[in-house]
Amino acid sequence: MDELIESRQLRVFVTVARAGNMRQAARQLHLTPSAVSHALKGFEESLGMRLFERTTRSVTLTREGAAFLPEAERVLEAVAGLGNRGGPRADWRRGRLRLGASPTACQYLVPAVIREFKESFPEVTIQIEQGPAAGIAQDVAAGRIDLGLSPRTPEHRGLTMVDVARDELFFIVNPMHPWARAGRVNRAEIERQRYVLAESRSFTKRLIDDHMRSEGLAIQPFIEIGNEEVIKELVRLDIGVGIFPAWIASEEIARGLLVALPLGRKPPAREWAIFHRSQHRLNFAETLFVGISRLVGGNRIGRA
Repeated sequence: MDELIESRQLRVFVTVARAGNMRQAARQLHLTPSAVSHALKGFEESLGMRLFERTTRSVTLTREGAAFLPEAERVLEAVAGLGNRGGPRADWRRGRLRLGASPTACQYLVPAVIREFKESFPEVTIQIEQGPAAGIAQDVAAGRIDLGLSPRTPEHRGLTMVDVARDELFFIVNPMHPWARAGRVNRAEIERQRYVLAESRSFTKRLIDDHMRSEGLAIQPFIEIGNEEVIKELVRLDIGVGIFPAWIASEEIARGLLVALPLGRKPPAREWAIFHRSQHRLNFAETLFVGISRLVGGNRIGRA
């Protein structure tokens, strides 16, 4: 169990317990039902026990939840008493969140996370710094950024990591490419292809280079760029072969505009995470941002 529990988490728990309904509790808390659900899940994980049994229409306390409720109510009453003795308290729906994210995260994940987050925290200012995964890790470690969202890299050691998702890299080709028509990659042709790849300082490019070396191969980029939408378009125009996760091009693959082929028997994989300094205790808004990021990442990429 965490050493400290935020009173806002207790308030969510008590409100849901009293209401017996997630939507009704959300209205009372001025949050979205999704935000309340994320808050409860994070609270249960921090306590290491389930507090509620959930159905589509209602929530009921577990035995552990029922035993914990009186304690939570007493703590909230004590906090309220302390608050009444002091001056006005800050509005917990206001503040600032400094987020660092890799280019892929900024392009495909962050907008959906922010859209849901802003429904509950419209007054929180979000500052977004885009950069390579290793650079974001360094900024988080130095305290320049509160949260980071990117694939794990060796530079993430020493940070608190929350798993988000896992993906694997594929060859992505135009449907008229010989590999697409054959339905397989010809190993003898790999080194002769023209490649459109992620920029050299990215973690994805590092993974590609390490994988090719392990296979006894060496490839050179024909075009190198840090924008996967541009890479997709260049591959779609048959300008070169791309190497990136299939989920990024899921729509184009489904429409037959691109084809994904395995990058060997043991393709390189990226472990996605949202992370922060170990000494930084997440506030209520940050906790919900982490929960929403896990949901969006899991749905779009795949569970870690």
